[in-house]
Amino acid sequence: MFTHLLVPLDGSALAESALPAASFFGERCGASVTLIHVVEDNPPTAIHGEHHLKSRTEAEEYLRDAASRYFDRKLKVDCHVHTMVEAGVAQAITHHQAEFDHDLIVMCTHGRTGANNLVFGSIAQKIAALGTVPVLIVRPDRSNVPAPAFAVTPMLVPLDGSQEHDPGLAAAEELARRVNGEIHLLLVVPTLATIPGQWEDSTKILPTSTGRMLEMAAEEAASYLEAQRLAVATLGIPVSTELDRGEPAKVIAECAERQNSQLVVFATHGRAGMEAIWEGSVASRALSRVTVPVLLIPLAKQESSR
Repeated sequence: MFTHLLVPLDGSALAESALPAASFFGERCGASVTLIHVVEDNPPTAIHGEHHLKSRTEAEEYLRDAASRYFDRKLKVDCHVHTMVEAGVAQAITHHQAEFDHDLIVMCTHGRTGANNLVFGSIAQKIAALGTVPVLIVRPDRSNVPAPAFAVTPMLVPLDGSQEHDPGLAAAEELARRVNGEIHLLLVVPTLATIPGQWEDSTKILPTSTGRMLEMAAEEAASYLEAQRLAVATLGIPVSTELDRGEPAKVIAECAERQNSQLVVFATHGRAGMEAIWEGSVASRALSRVTVPVLLIPLAKQESSR
């Protein structure tokens, strides 16, 4: 599934919240791990109330110590310190794709909570936006440091109603097979009050017609959801489904809590089908509400243009 994990660390205990997840994926996937720290120009004296790493030597010592504390000796763990010359930390990390050939970035985000959005403007969000590699974003619990053991099941997989196989679901299926996990599929159809993007004007001008279109969309979504359930079930994976109405990001967060989901897996933006549901990046909005780790699977450029 994943063969090489890249884990950015800034030297703080909060950033280390990502390490149990990296250890989990490393062991389950037999993947190698690279811990990376970017030495910033004119770094602050402290980060998140802790001492900030200021030199290559200091950073190398810290990464080696973190590797010894969090990873089994059987795993291949490398440490890399990068002196930043790019415009920012996110660019420095994403630009290492060619050098390391990693296929998953594992990191936590230190942003604000609630309505202020945990991810908007953070390094994690920028990395997810800039790169083409899946990103596992772990939300740190400031009251529970160091982080507890990592788990992924049951998984929540929001779908967008596309007729094509959703890449987020494919990743969840592979992961479920490796950990004997369970999957809950969710598809959200908007209401007249929550319809986004290009349909908003139609709602105001032709509310009755738009309402009928939404009802038809709900019927199509139910059929699509059942087809996906059957496909997952044939793989021997325990699977359940849910079709809901409302604002997608809000519904996703509520469903994750209700289902006691340990991981949310979905593509960063939708394709064909109910594309209006995903306008404005549901992934970004959901991340501000979801309290569990999120695995973002980026769509290939040729897919995202469909």
